[in-house]
Amino acid sequence: MFRAGVRVVRVDATVTGRGDQPVADLTPADFEVSEDGVPQTVDQLQFIKLDGQRPAGDETSLEIRSREHGEAEASREDVRVFALFLDDYHIDRAPQVTMPLRKTLSLFIERLWPTDLVAIMEPLTPLSELRFTRSKSELQRIVNSFEGRQGEIFPIKSPMEEAQLMRGDVRRVRAQVTLSALAALTVKLGGIKEGRKAIVFVSQGPPTFFATREPDLQDQMREIFQAANRGNVTIYPLDPVGLTLEWRTGDKNTLYQLAADTGGRPIVNTNNFSDGLNRVFEDSSAYYMIGYTPTRADDDGKYHKISVKVKRPGVHVIARQGYYAPSTKELEAAAEASSRVLEPHVAGALQTLARQEQNKRPADIWTGLSRLPDNRTRVVVAWDPVEPPPNVPVASLDVELLPAKNAAGQPAQSLPAPVAGGPPRRAAAFEADEGPVSLRFTARARDGSEIDRWVTTLTAPDWQASPVSMSTPRLYRARSLPEWRALQSAPDPVPTAVREFVQGDRVLVAVDCYGSSPDTHPALSAHVLTREGKELTPLPVPEPAQGAARFELPVGSLGQGTYLVRLRATAGAEQAQELVPIRVAR
Repeated sequence: MFRAGVRVVRVDATVTGRGDQPVADLTPADFEVSEDGVPQTVDQLQFIKLDGQRPAGDETSLEIRSREHGEAEASREDVRVFALFLDDYHIDRAPQVTMPLRKTLSLFIERLWPTDLVAIMEPLTPLSELRFTRSKSELQRIVNSFEGRQGEIFPIKSPMEEAQLMRGDVRRVRAQVTLSALAALTVKLGGIKEGRKAIVFVSQGPPTFFATREPDLQDQMREIFQAANRGNVTIYPLDPVGLTLEWRTGDKNTLYQLAADTGGRPIVNTNNFSDGLNRVFEDSSAYYMIGYTPTRADDDGKYHKISVKVKRPGVHVIARQGYYAPSTKELEAAAEASSRVLEPHVAGALQTLARQEQNKRPADIWTGLSRLPDNRTRVVVAWDPVEPPPNVPVASLDVELLPAKNAAGQPAQSLPAPVAGGPPRRAAAFEADEGPVSLRFTARARDGSEIDRWVTTLTAPDWQASPVSMSTPRLYRARSLPEWRALQSAPDPVPTAVREFVQGDRVLVAVDCYGSSPDTHPALSAHVLTREGKELTPLPVPEPAQGAARFELPVGSLGQGTYLVRLRATAGAEQAQELVPIRVAR
């Protein structure tokens, strides 16, 4: 893997001896490494051995509770990370292919360690929907329903496939889609951590050469190799047809090329898939990370061949065959990007979103503060179930305002889980004086047993301290037209704690603006910002009625990504501002 210009090149190598067992006692002097035929000096050497066990004292939950939690776990160096790429475009839909393939993948799933993480991807899967999981039942469910679609055009599964038909050459277009998706997956895995990541590419082989005058797809193959070499990703192609005398469509040369140029092993022309998948596990459990400083001095942006050998007789070495060095221009651009510092309020809003997405609690909580007529604070709490749901779903959430010193307590309030088509959602509301406010949450199962308990502390403001102030912005989500109409007509709907929306959602934003005196009537403006804090577009906002305003946030017109919604209340030269971070998925 390549990092930080030409200063350090790191390449991982699997070294096995008798019985194909890993060799664990090699030193830098045992290796012979060359780049473009020029001998290199091994500066760094680390043997990595994983056993699937957590370090002593690590009580981190193995259950994955959110996409962000999965990615955080995947970044750990003591965790094996796998991706199954199911290339349905280039797999025959035939029982003699489908049934053995499902059995093979089921065997792969059963052999996973409790700490392993796996993501499943198909050619049309957007990266925003990629999820790492440890749930064998979830993986098995996907595998049991998988079928190939090679040569089949109908039924059309997405607007993207409609566009494929418009272009005419479906065979070529589908090969491009598969290779582009594989490249994107490789880039994604490469950015997770330094250690090895493995892709099992299940396919009969997308073609890269065509009889027409159209150019070949080797440029897309090179993108995959470049991403794999820079990101320490190894690809293991698995041809589900196996060893057969029947003629089957597919390009095995593509499969062999993917394995050779990423340091993987092809599971091709064999009916013994078990041995090949065993090697995937073994290669990911024991390998060397080799680091050297190239003798060349230029950052040329070119491909450089690597040869890794071991002087000890009787050993076998598998390592990637080269890497693409970044150019000077690419390095300068990366340095410039890394030197940019976000404004504190922007960075703070993004950290809030990150904390929510990495939430390891069984519920997503929204807490809002608003001003009461006597200038005390109204504290409102609402919640939503986390996605994917935990093994024991939350049936209700008890919320209690812990009494401050010399203050009377307030009774706990129980909020049932929202149910589609069920009773209206409820929120808990309390009154608090200026200063620290502590809330205790107790998540309960259907039988009333306690799932989790935790305390959160926030600060009730002094509303009179600033000439202009704002309540916590409230977001409401509707996933259907009846829900949208109900939101618009409800005088005081319950806010959502969700901050990731799909483009089909309708989202309503509400906020209250306050002046320090009855004669102060702040004006409200709203803008959508990029995640860097740059203005994208203003939002039409009605004039606040008695300080309250509602308006729609058009997530359907936003592209996939992370955004900030800036709300600004202004009265003369005074202003108050709130930033709401959101994420938009497809």
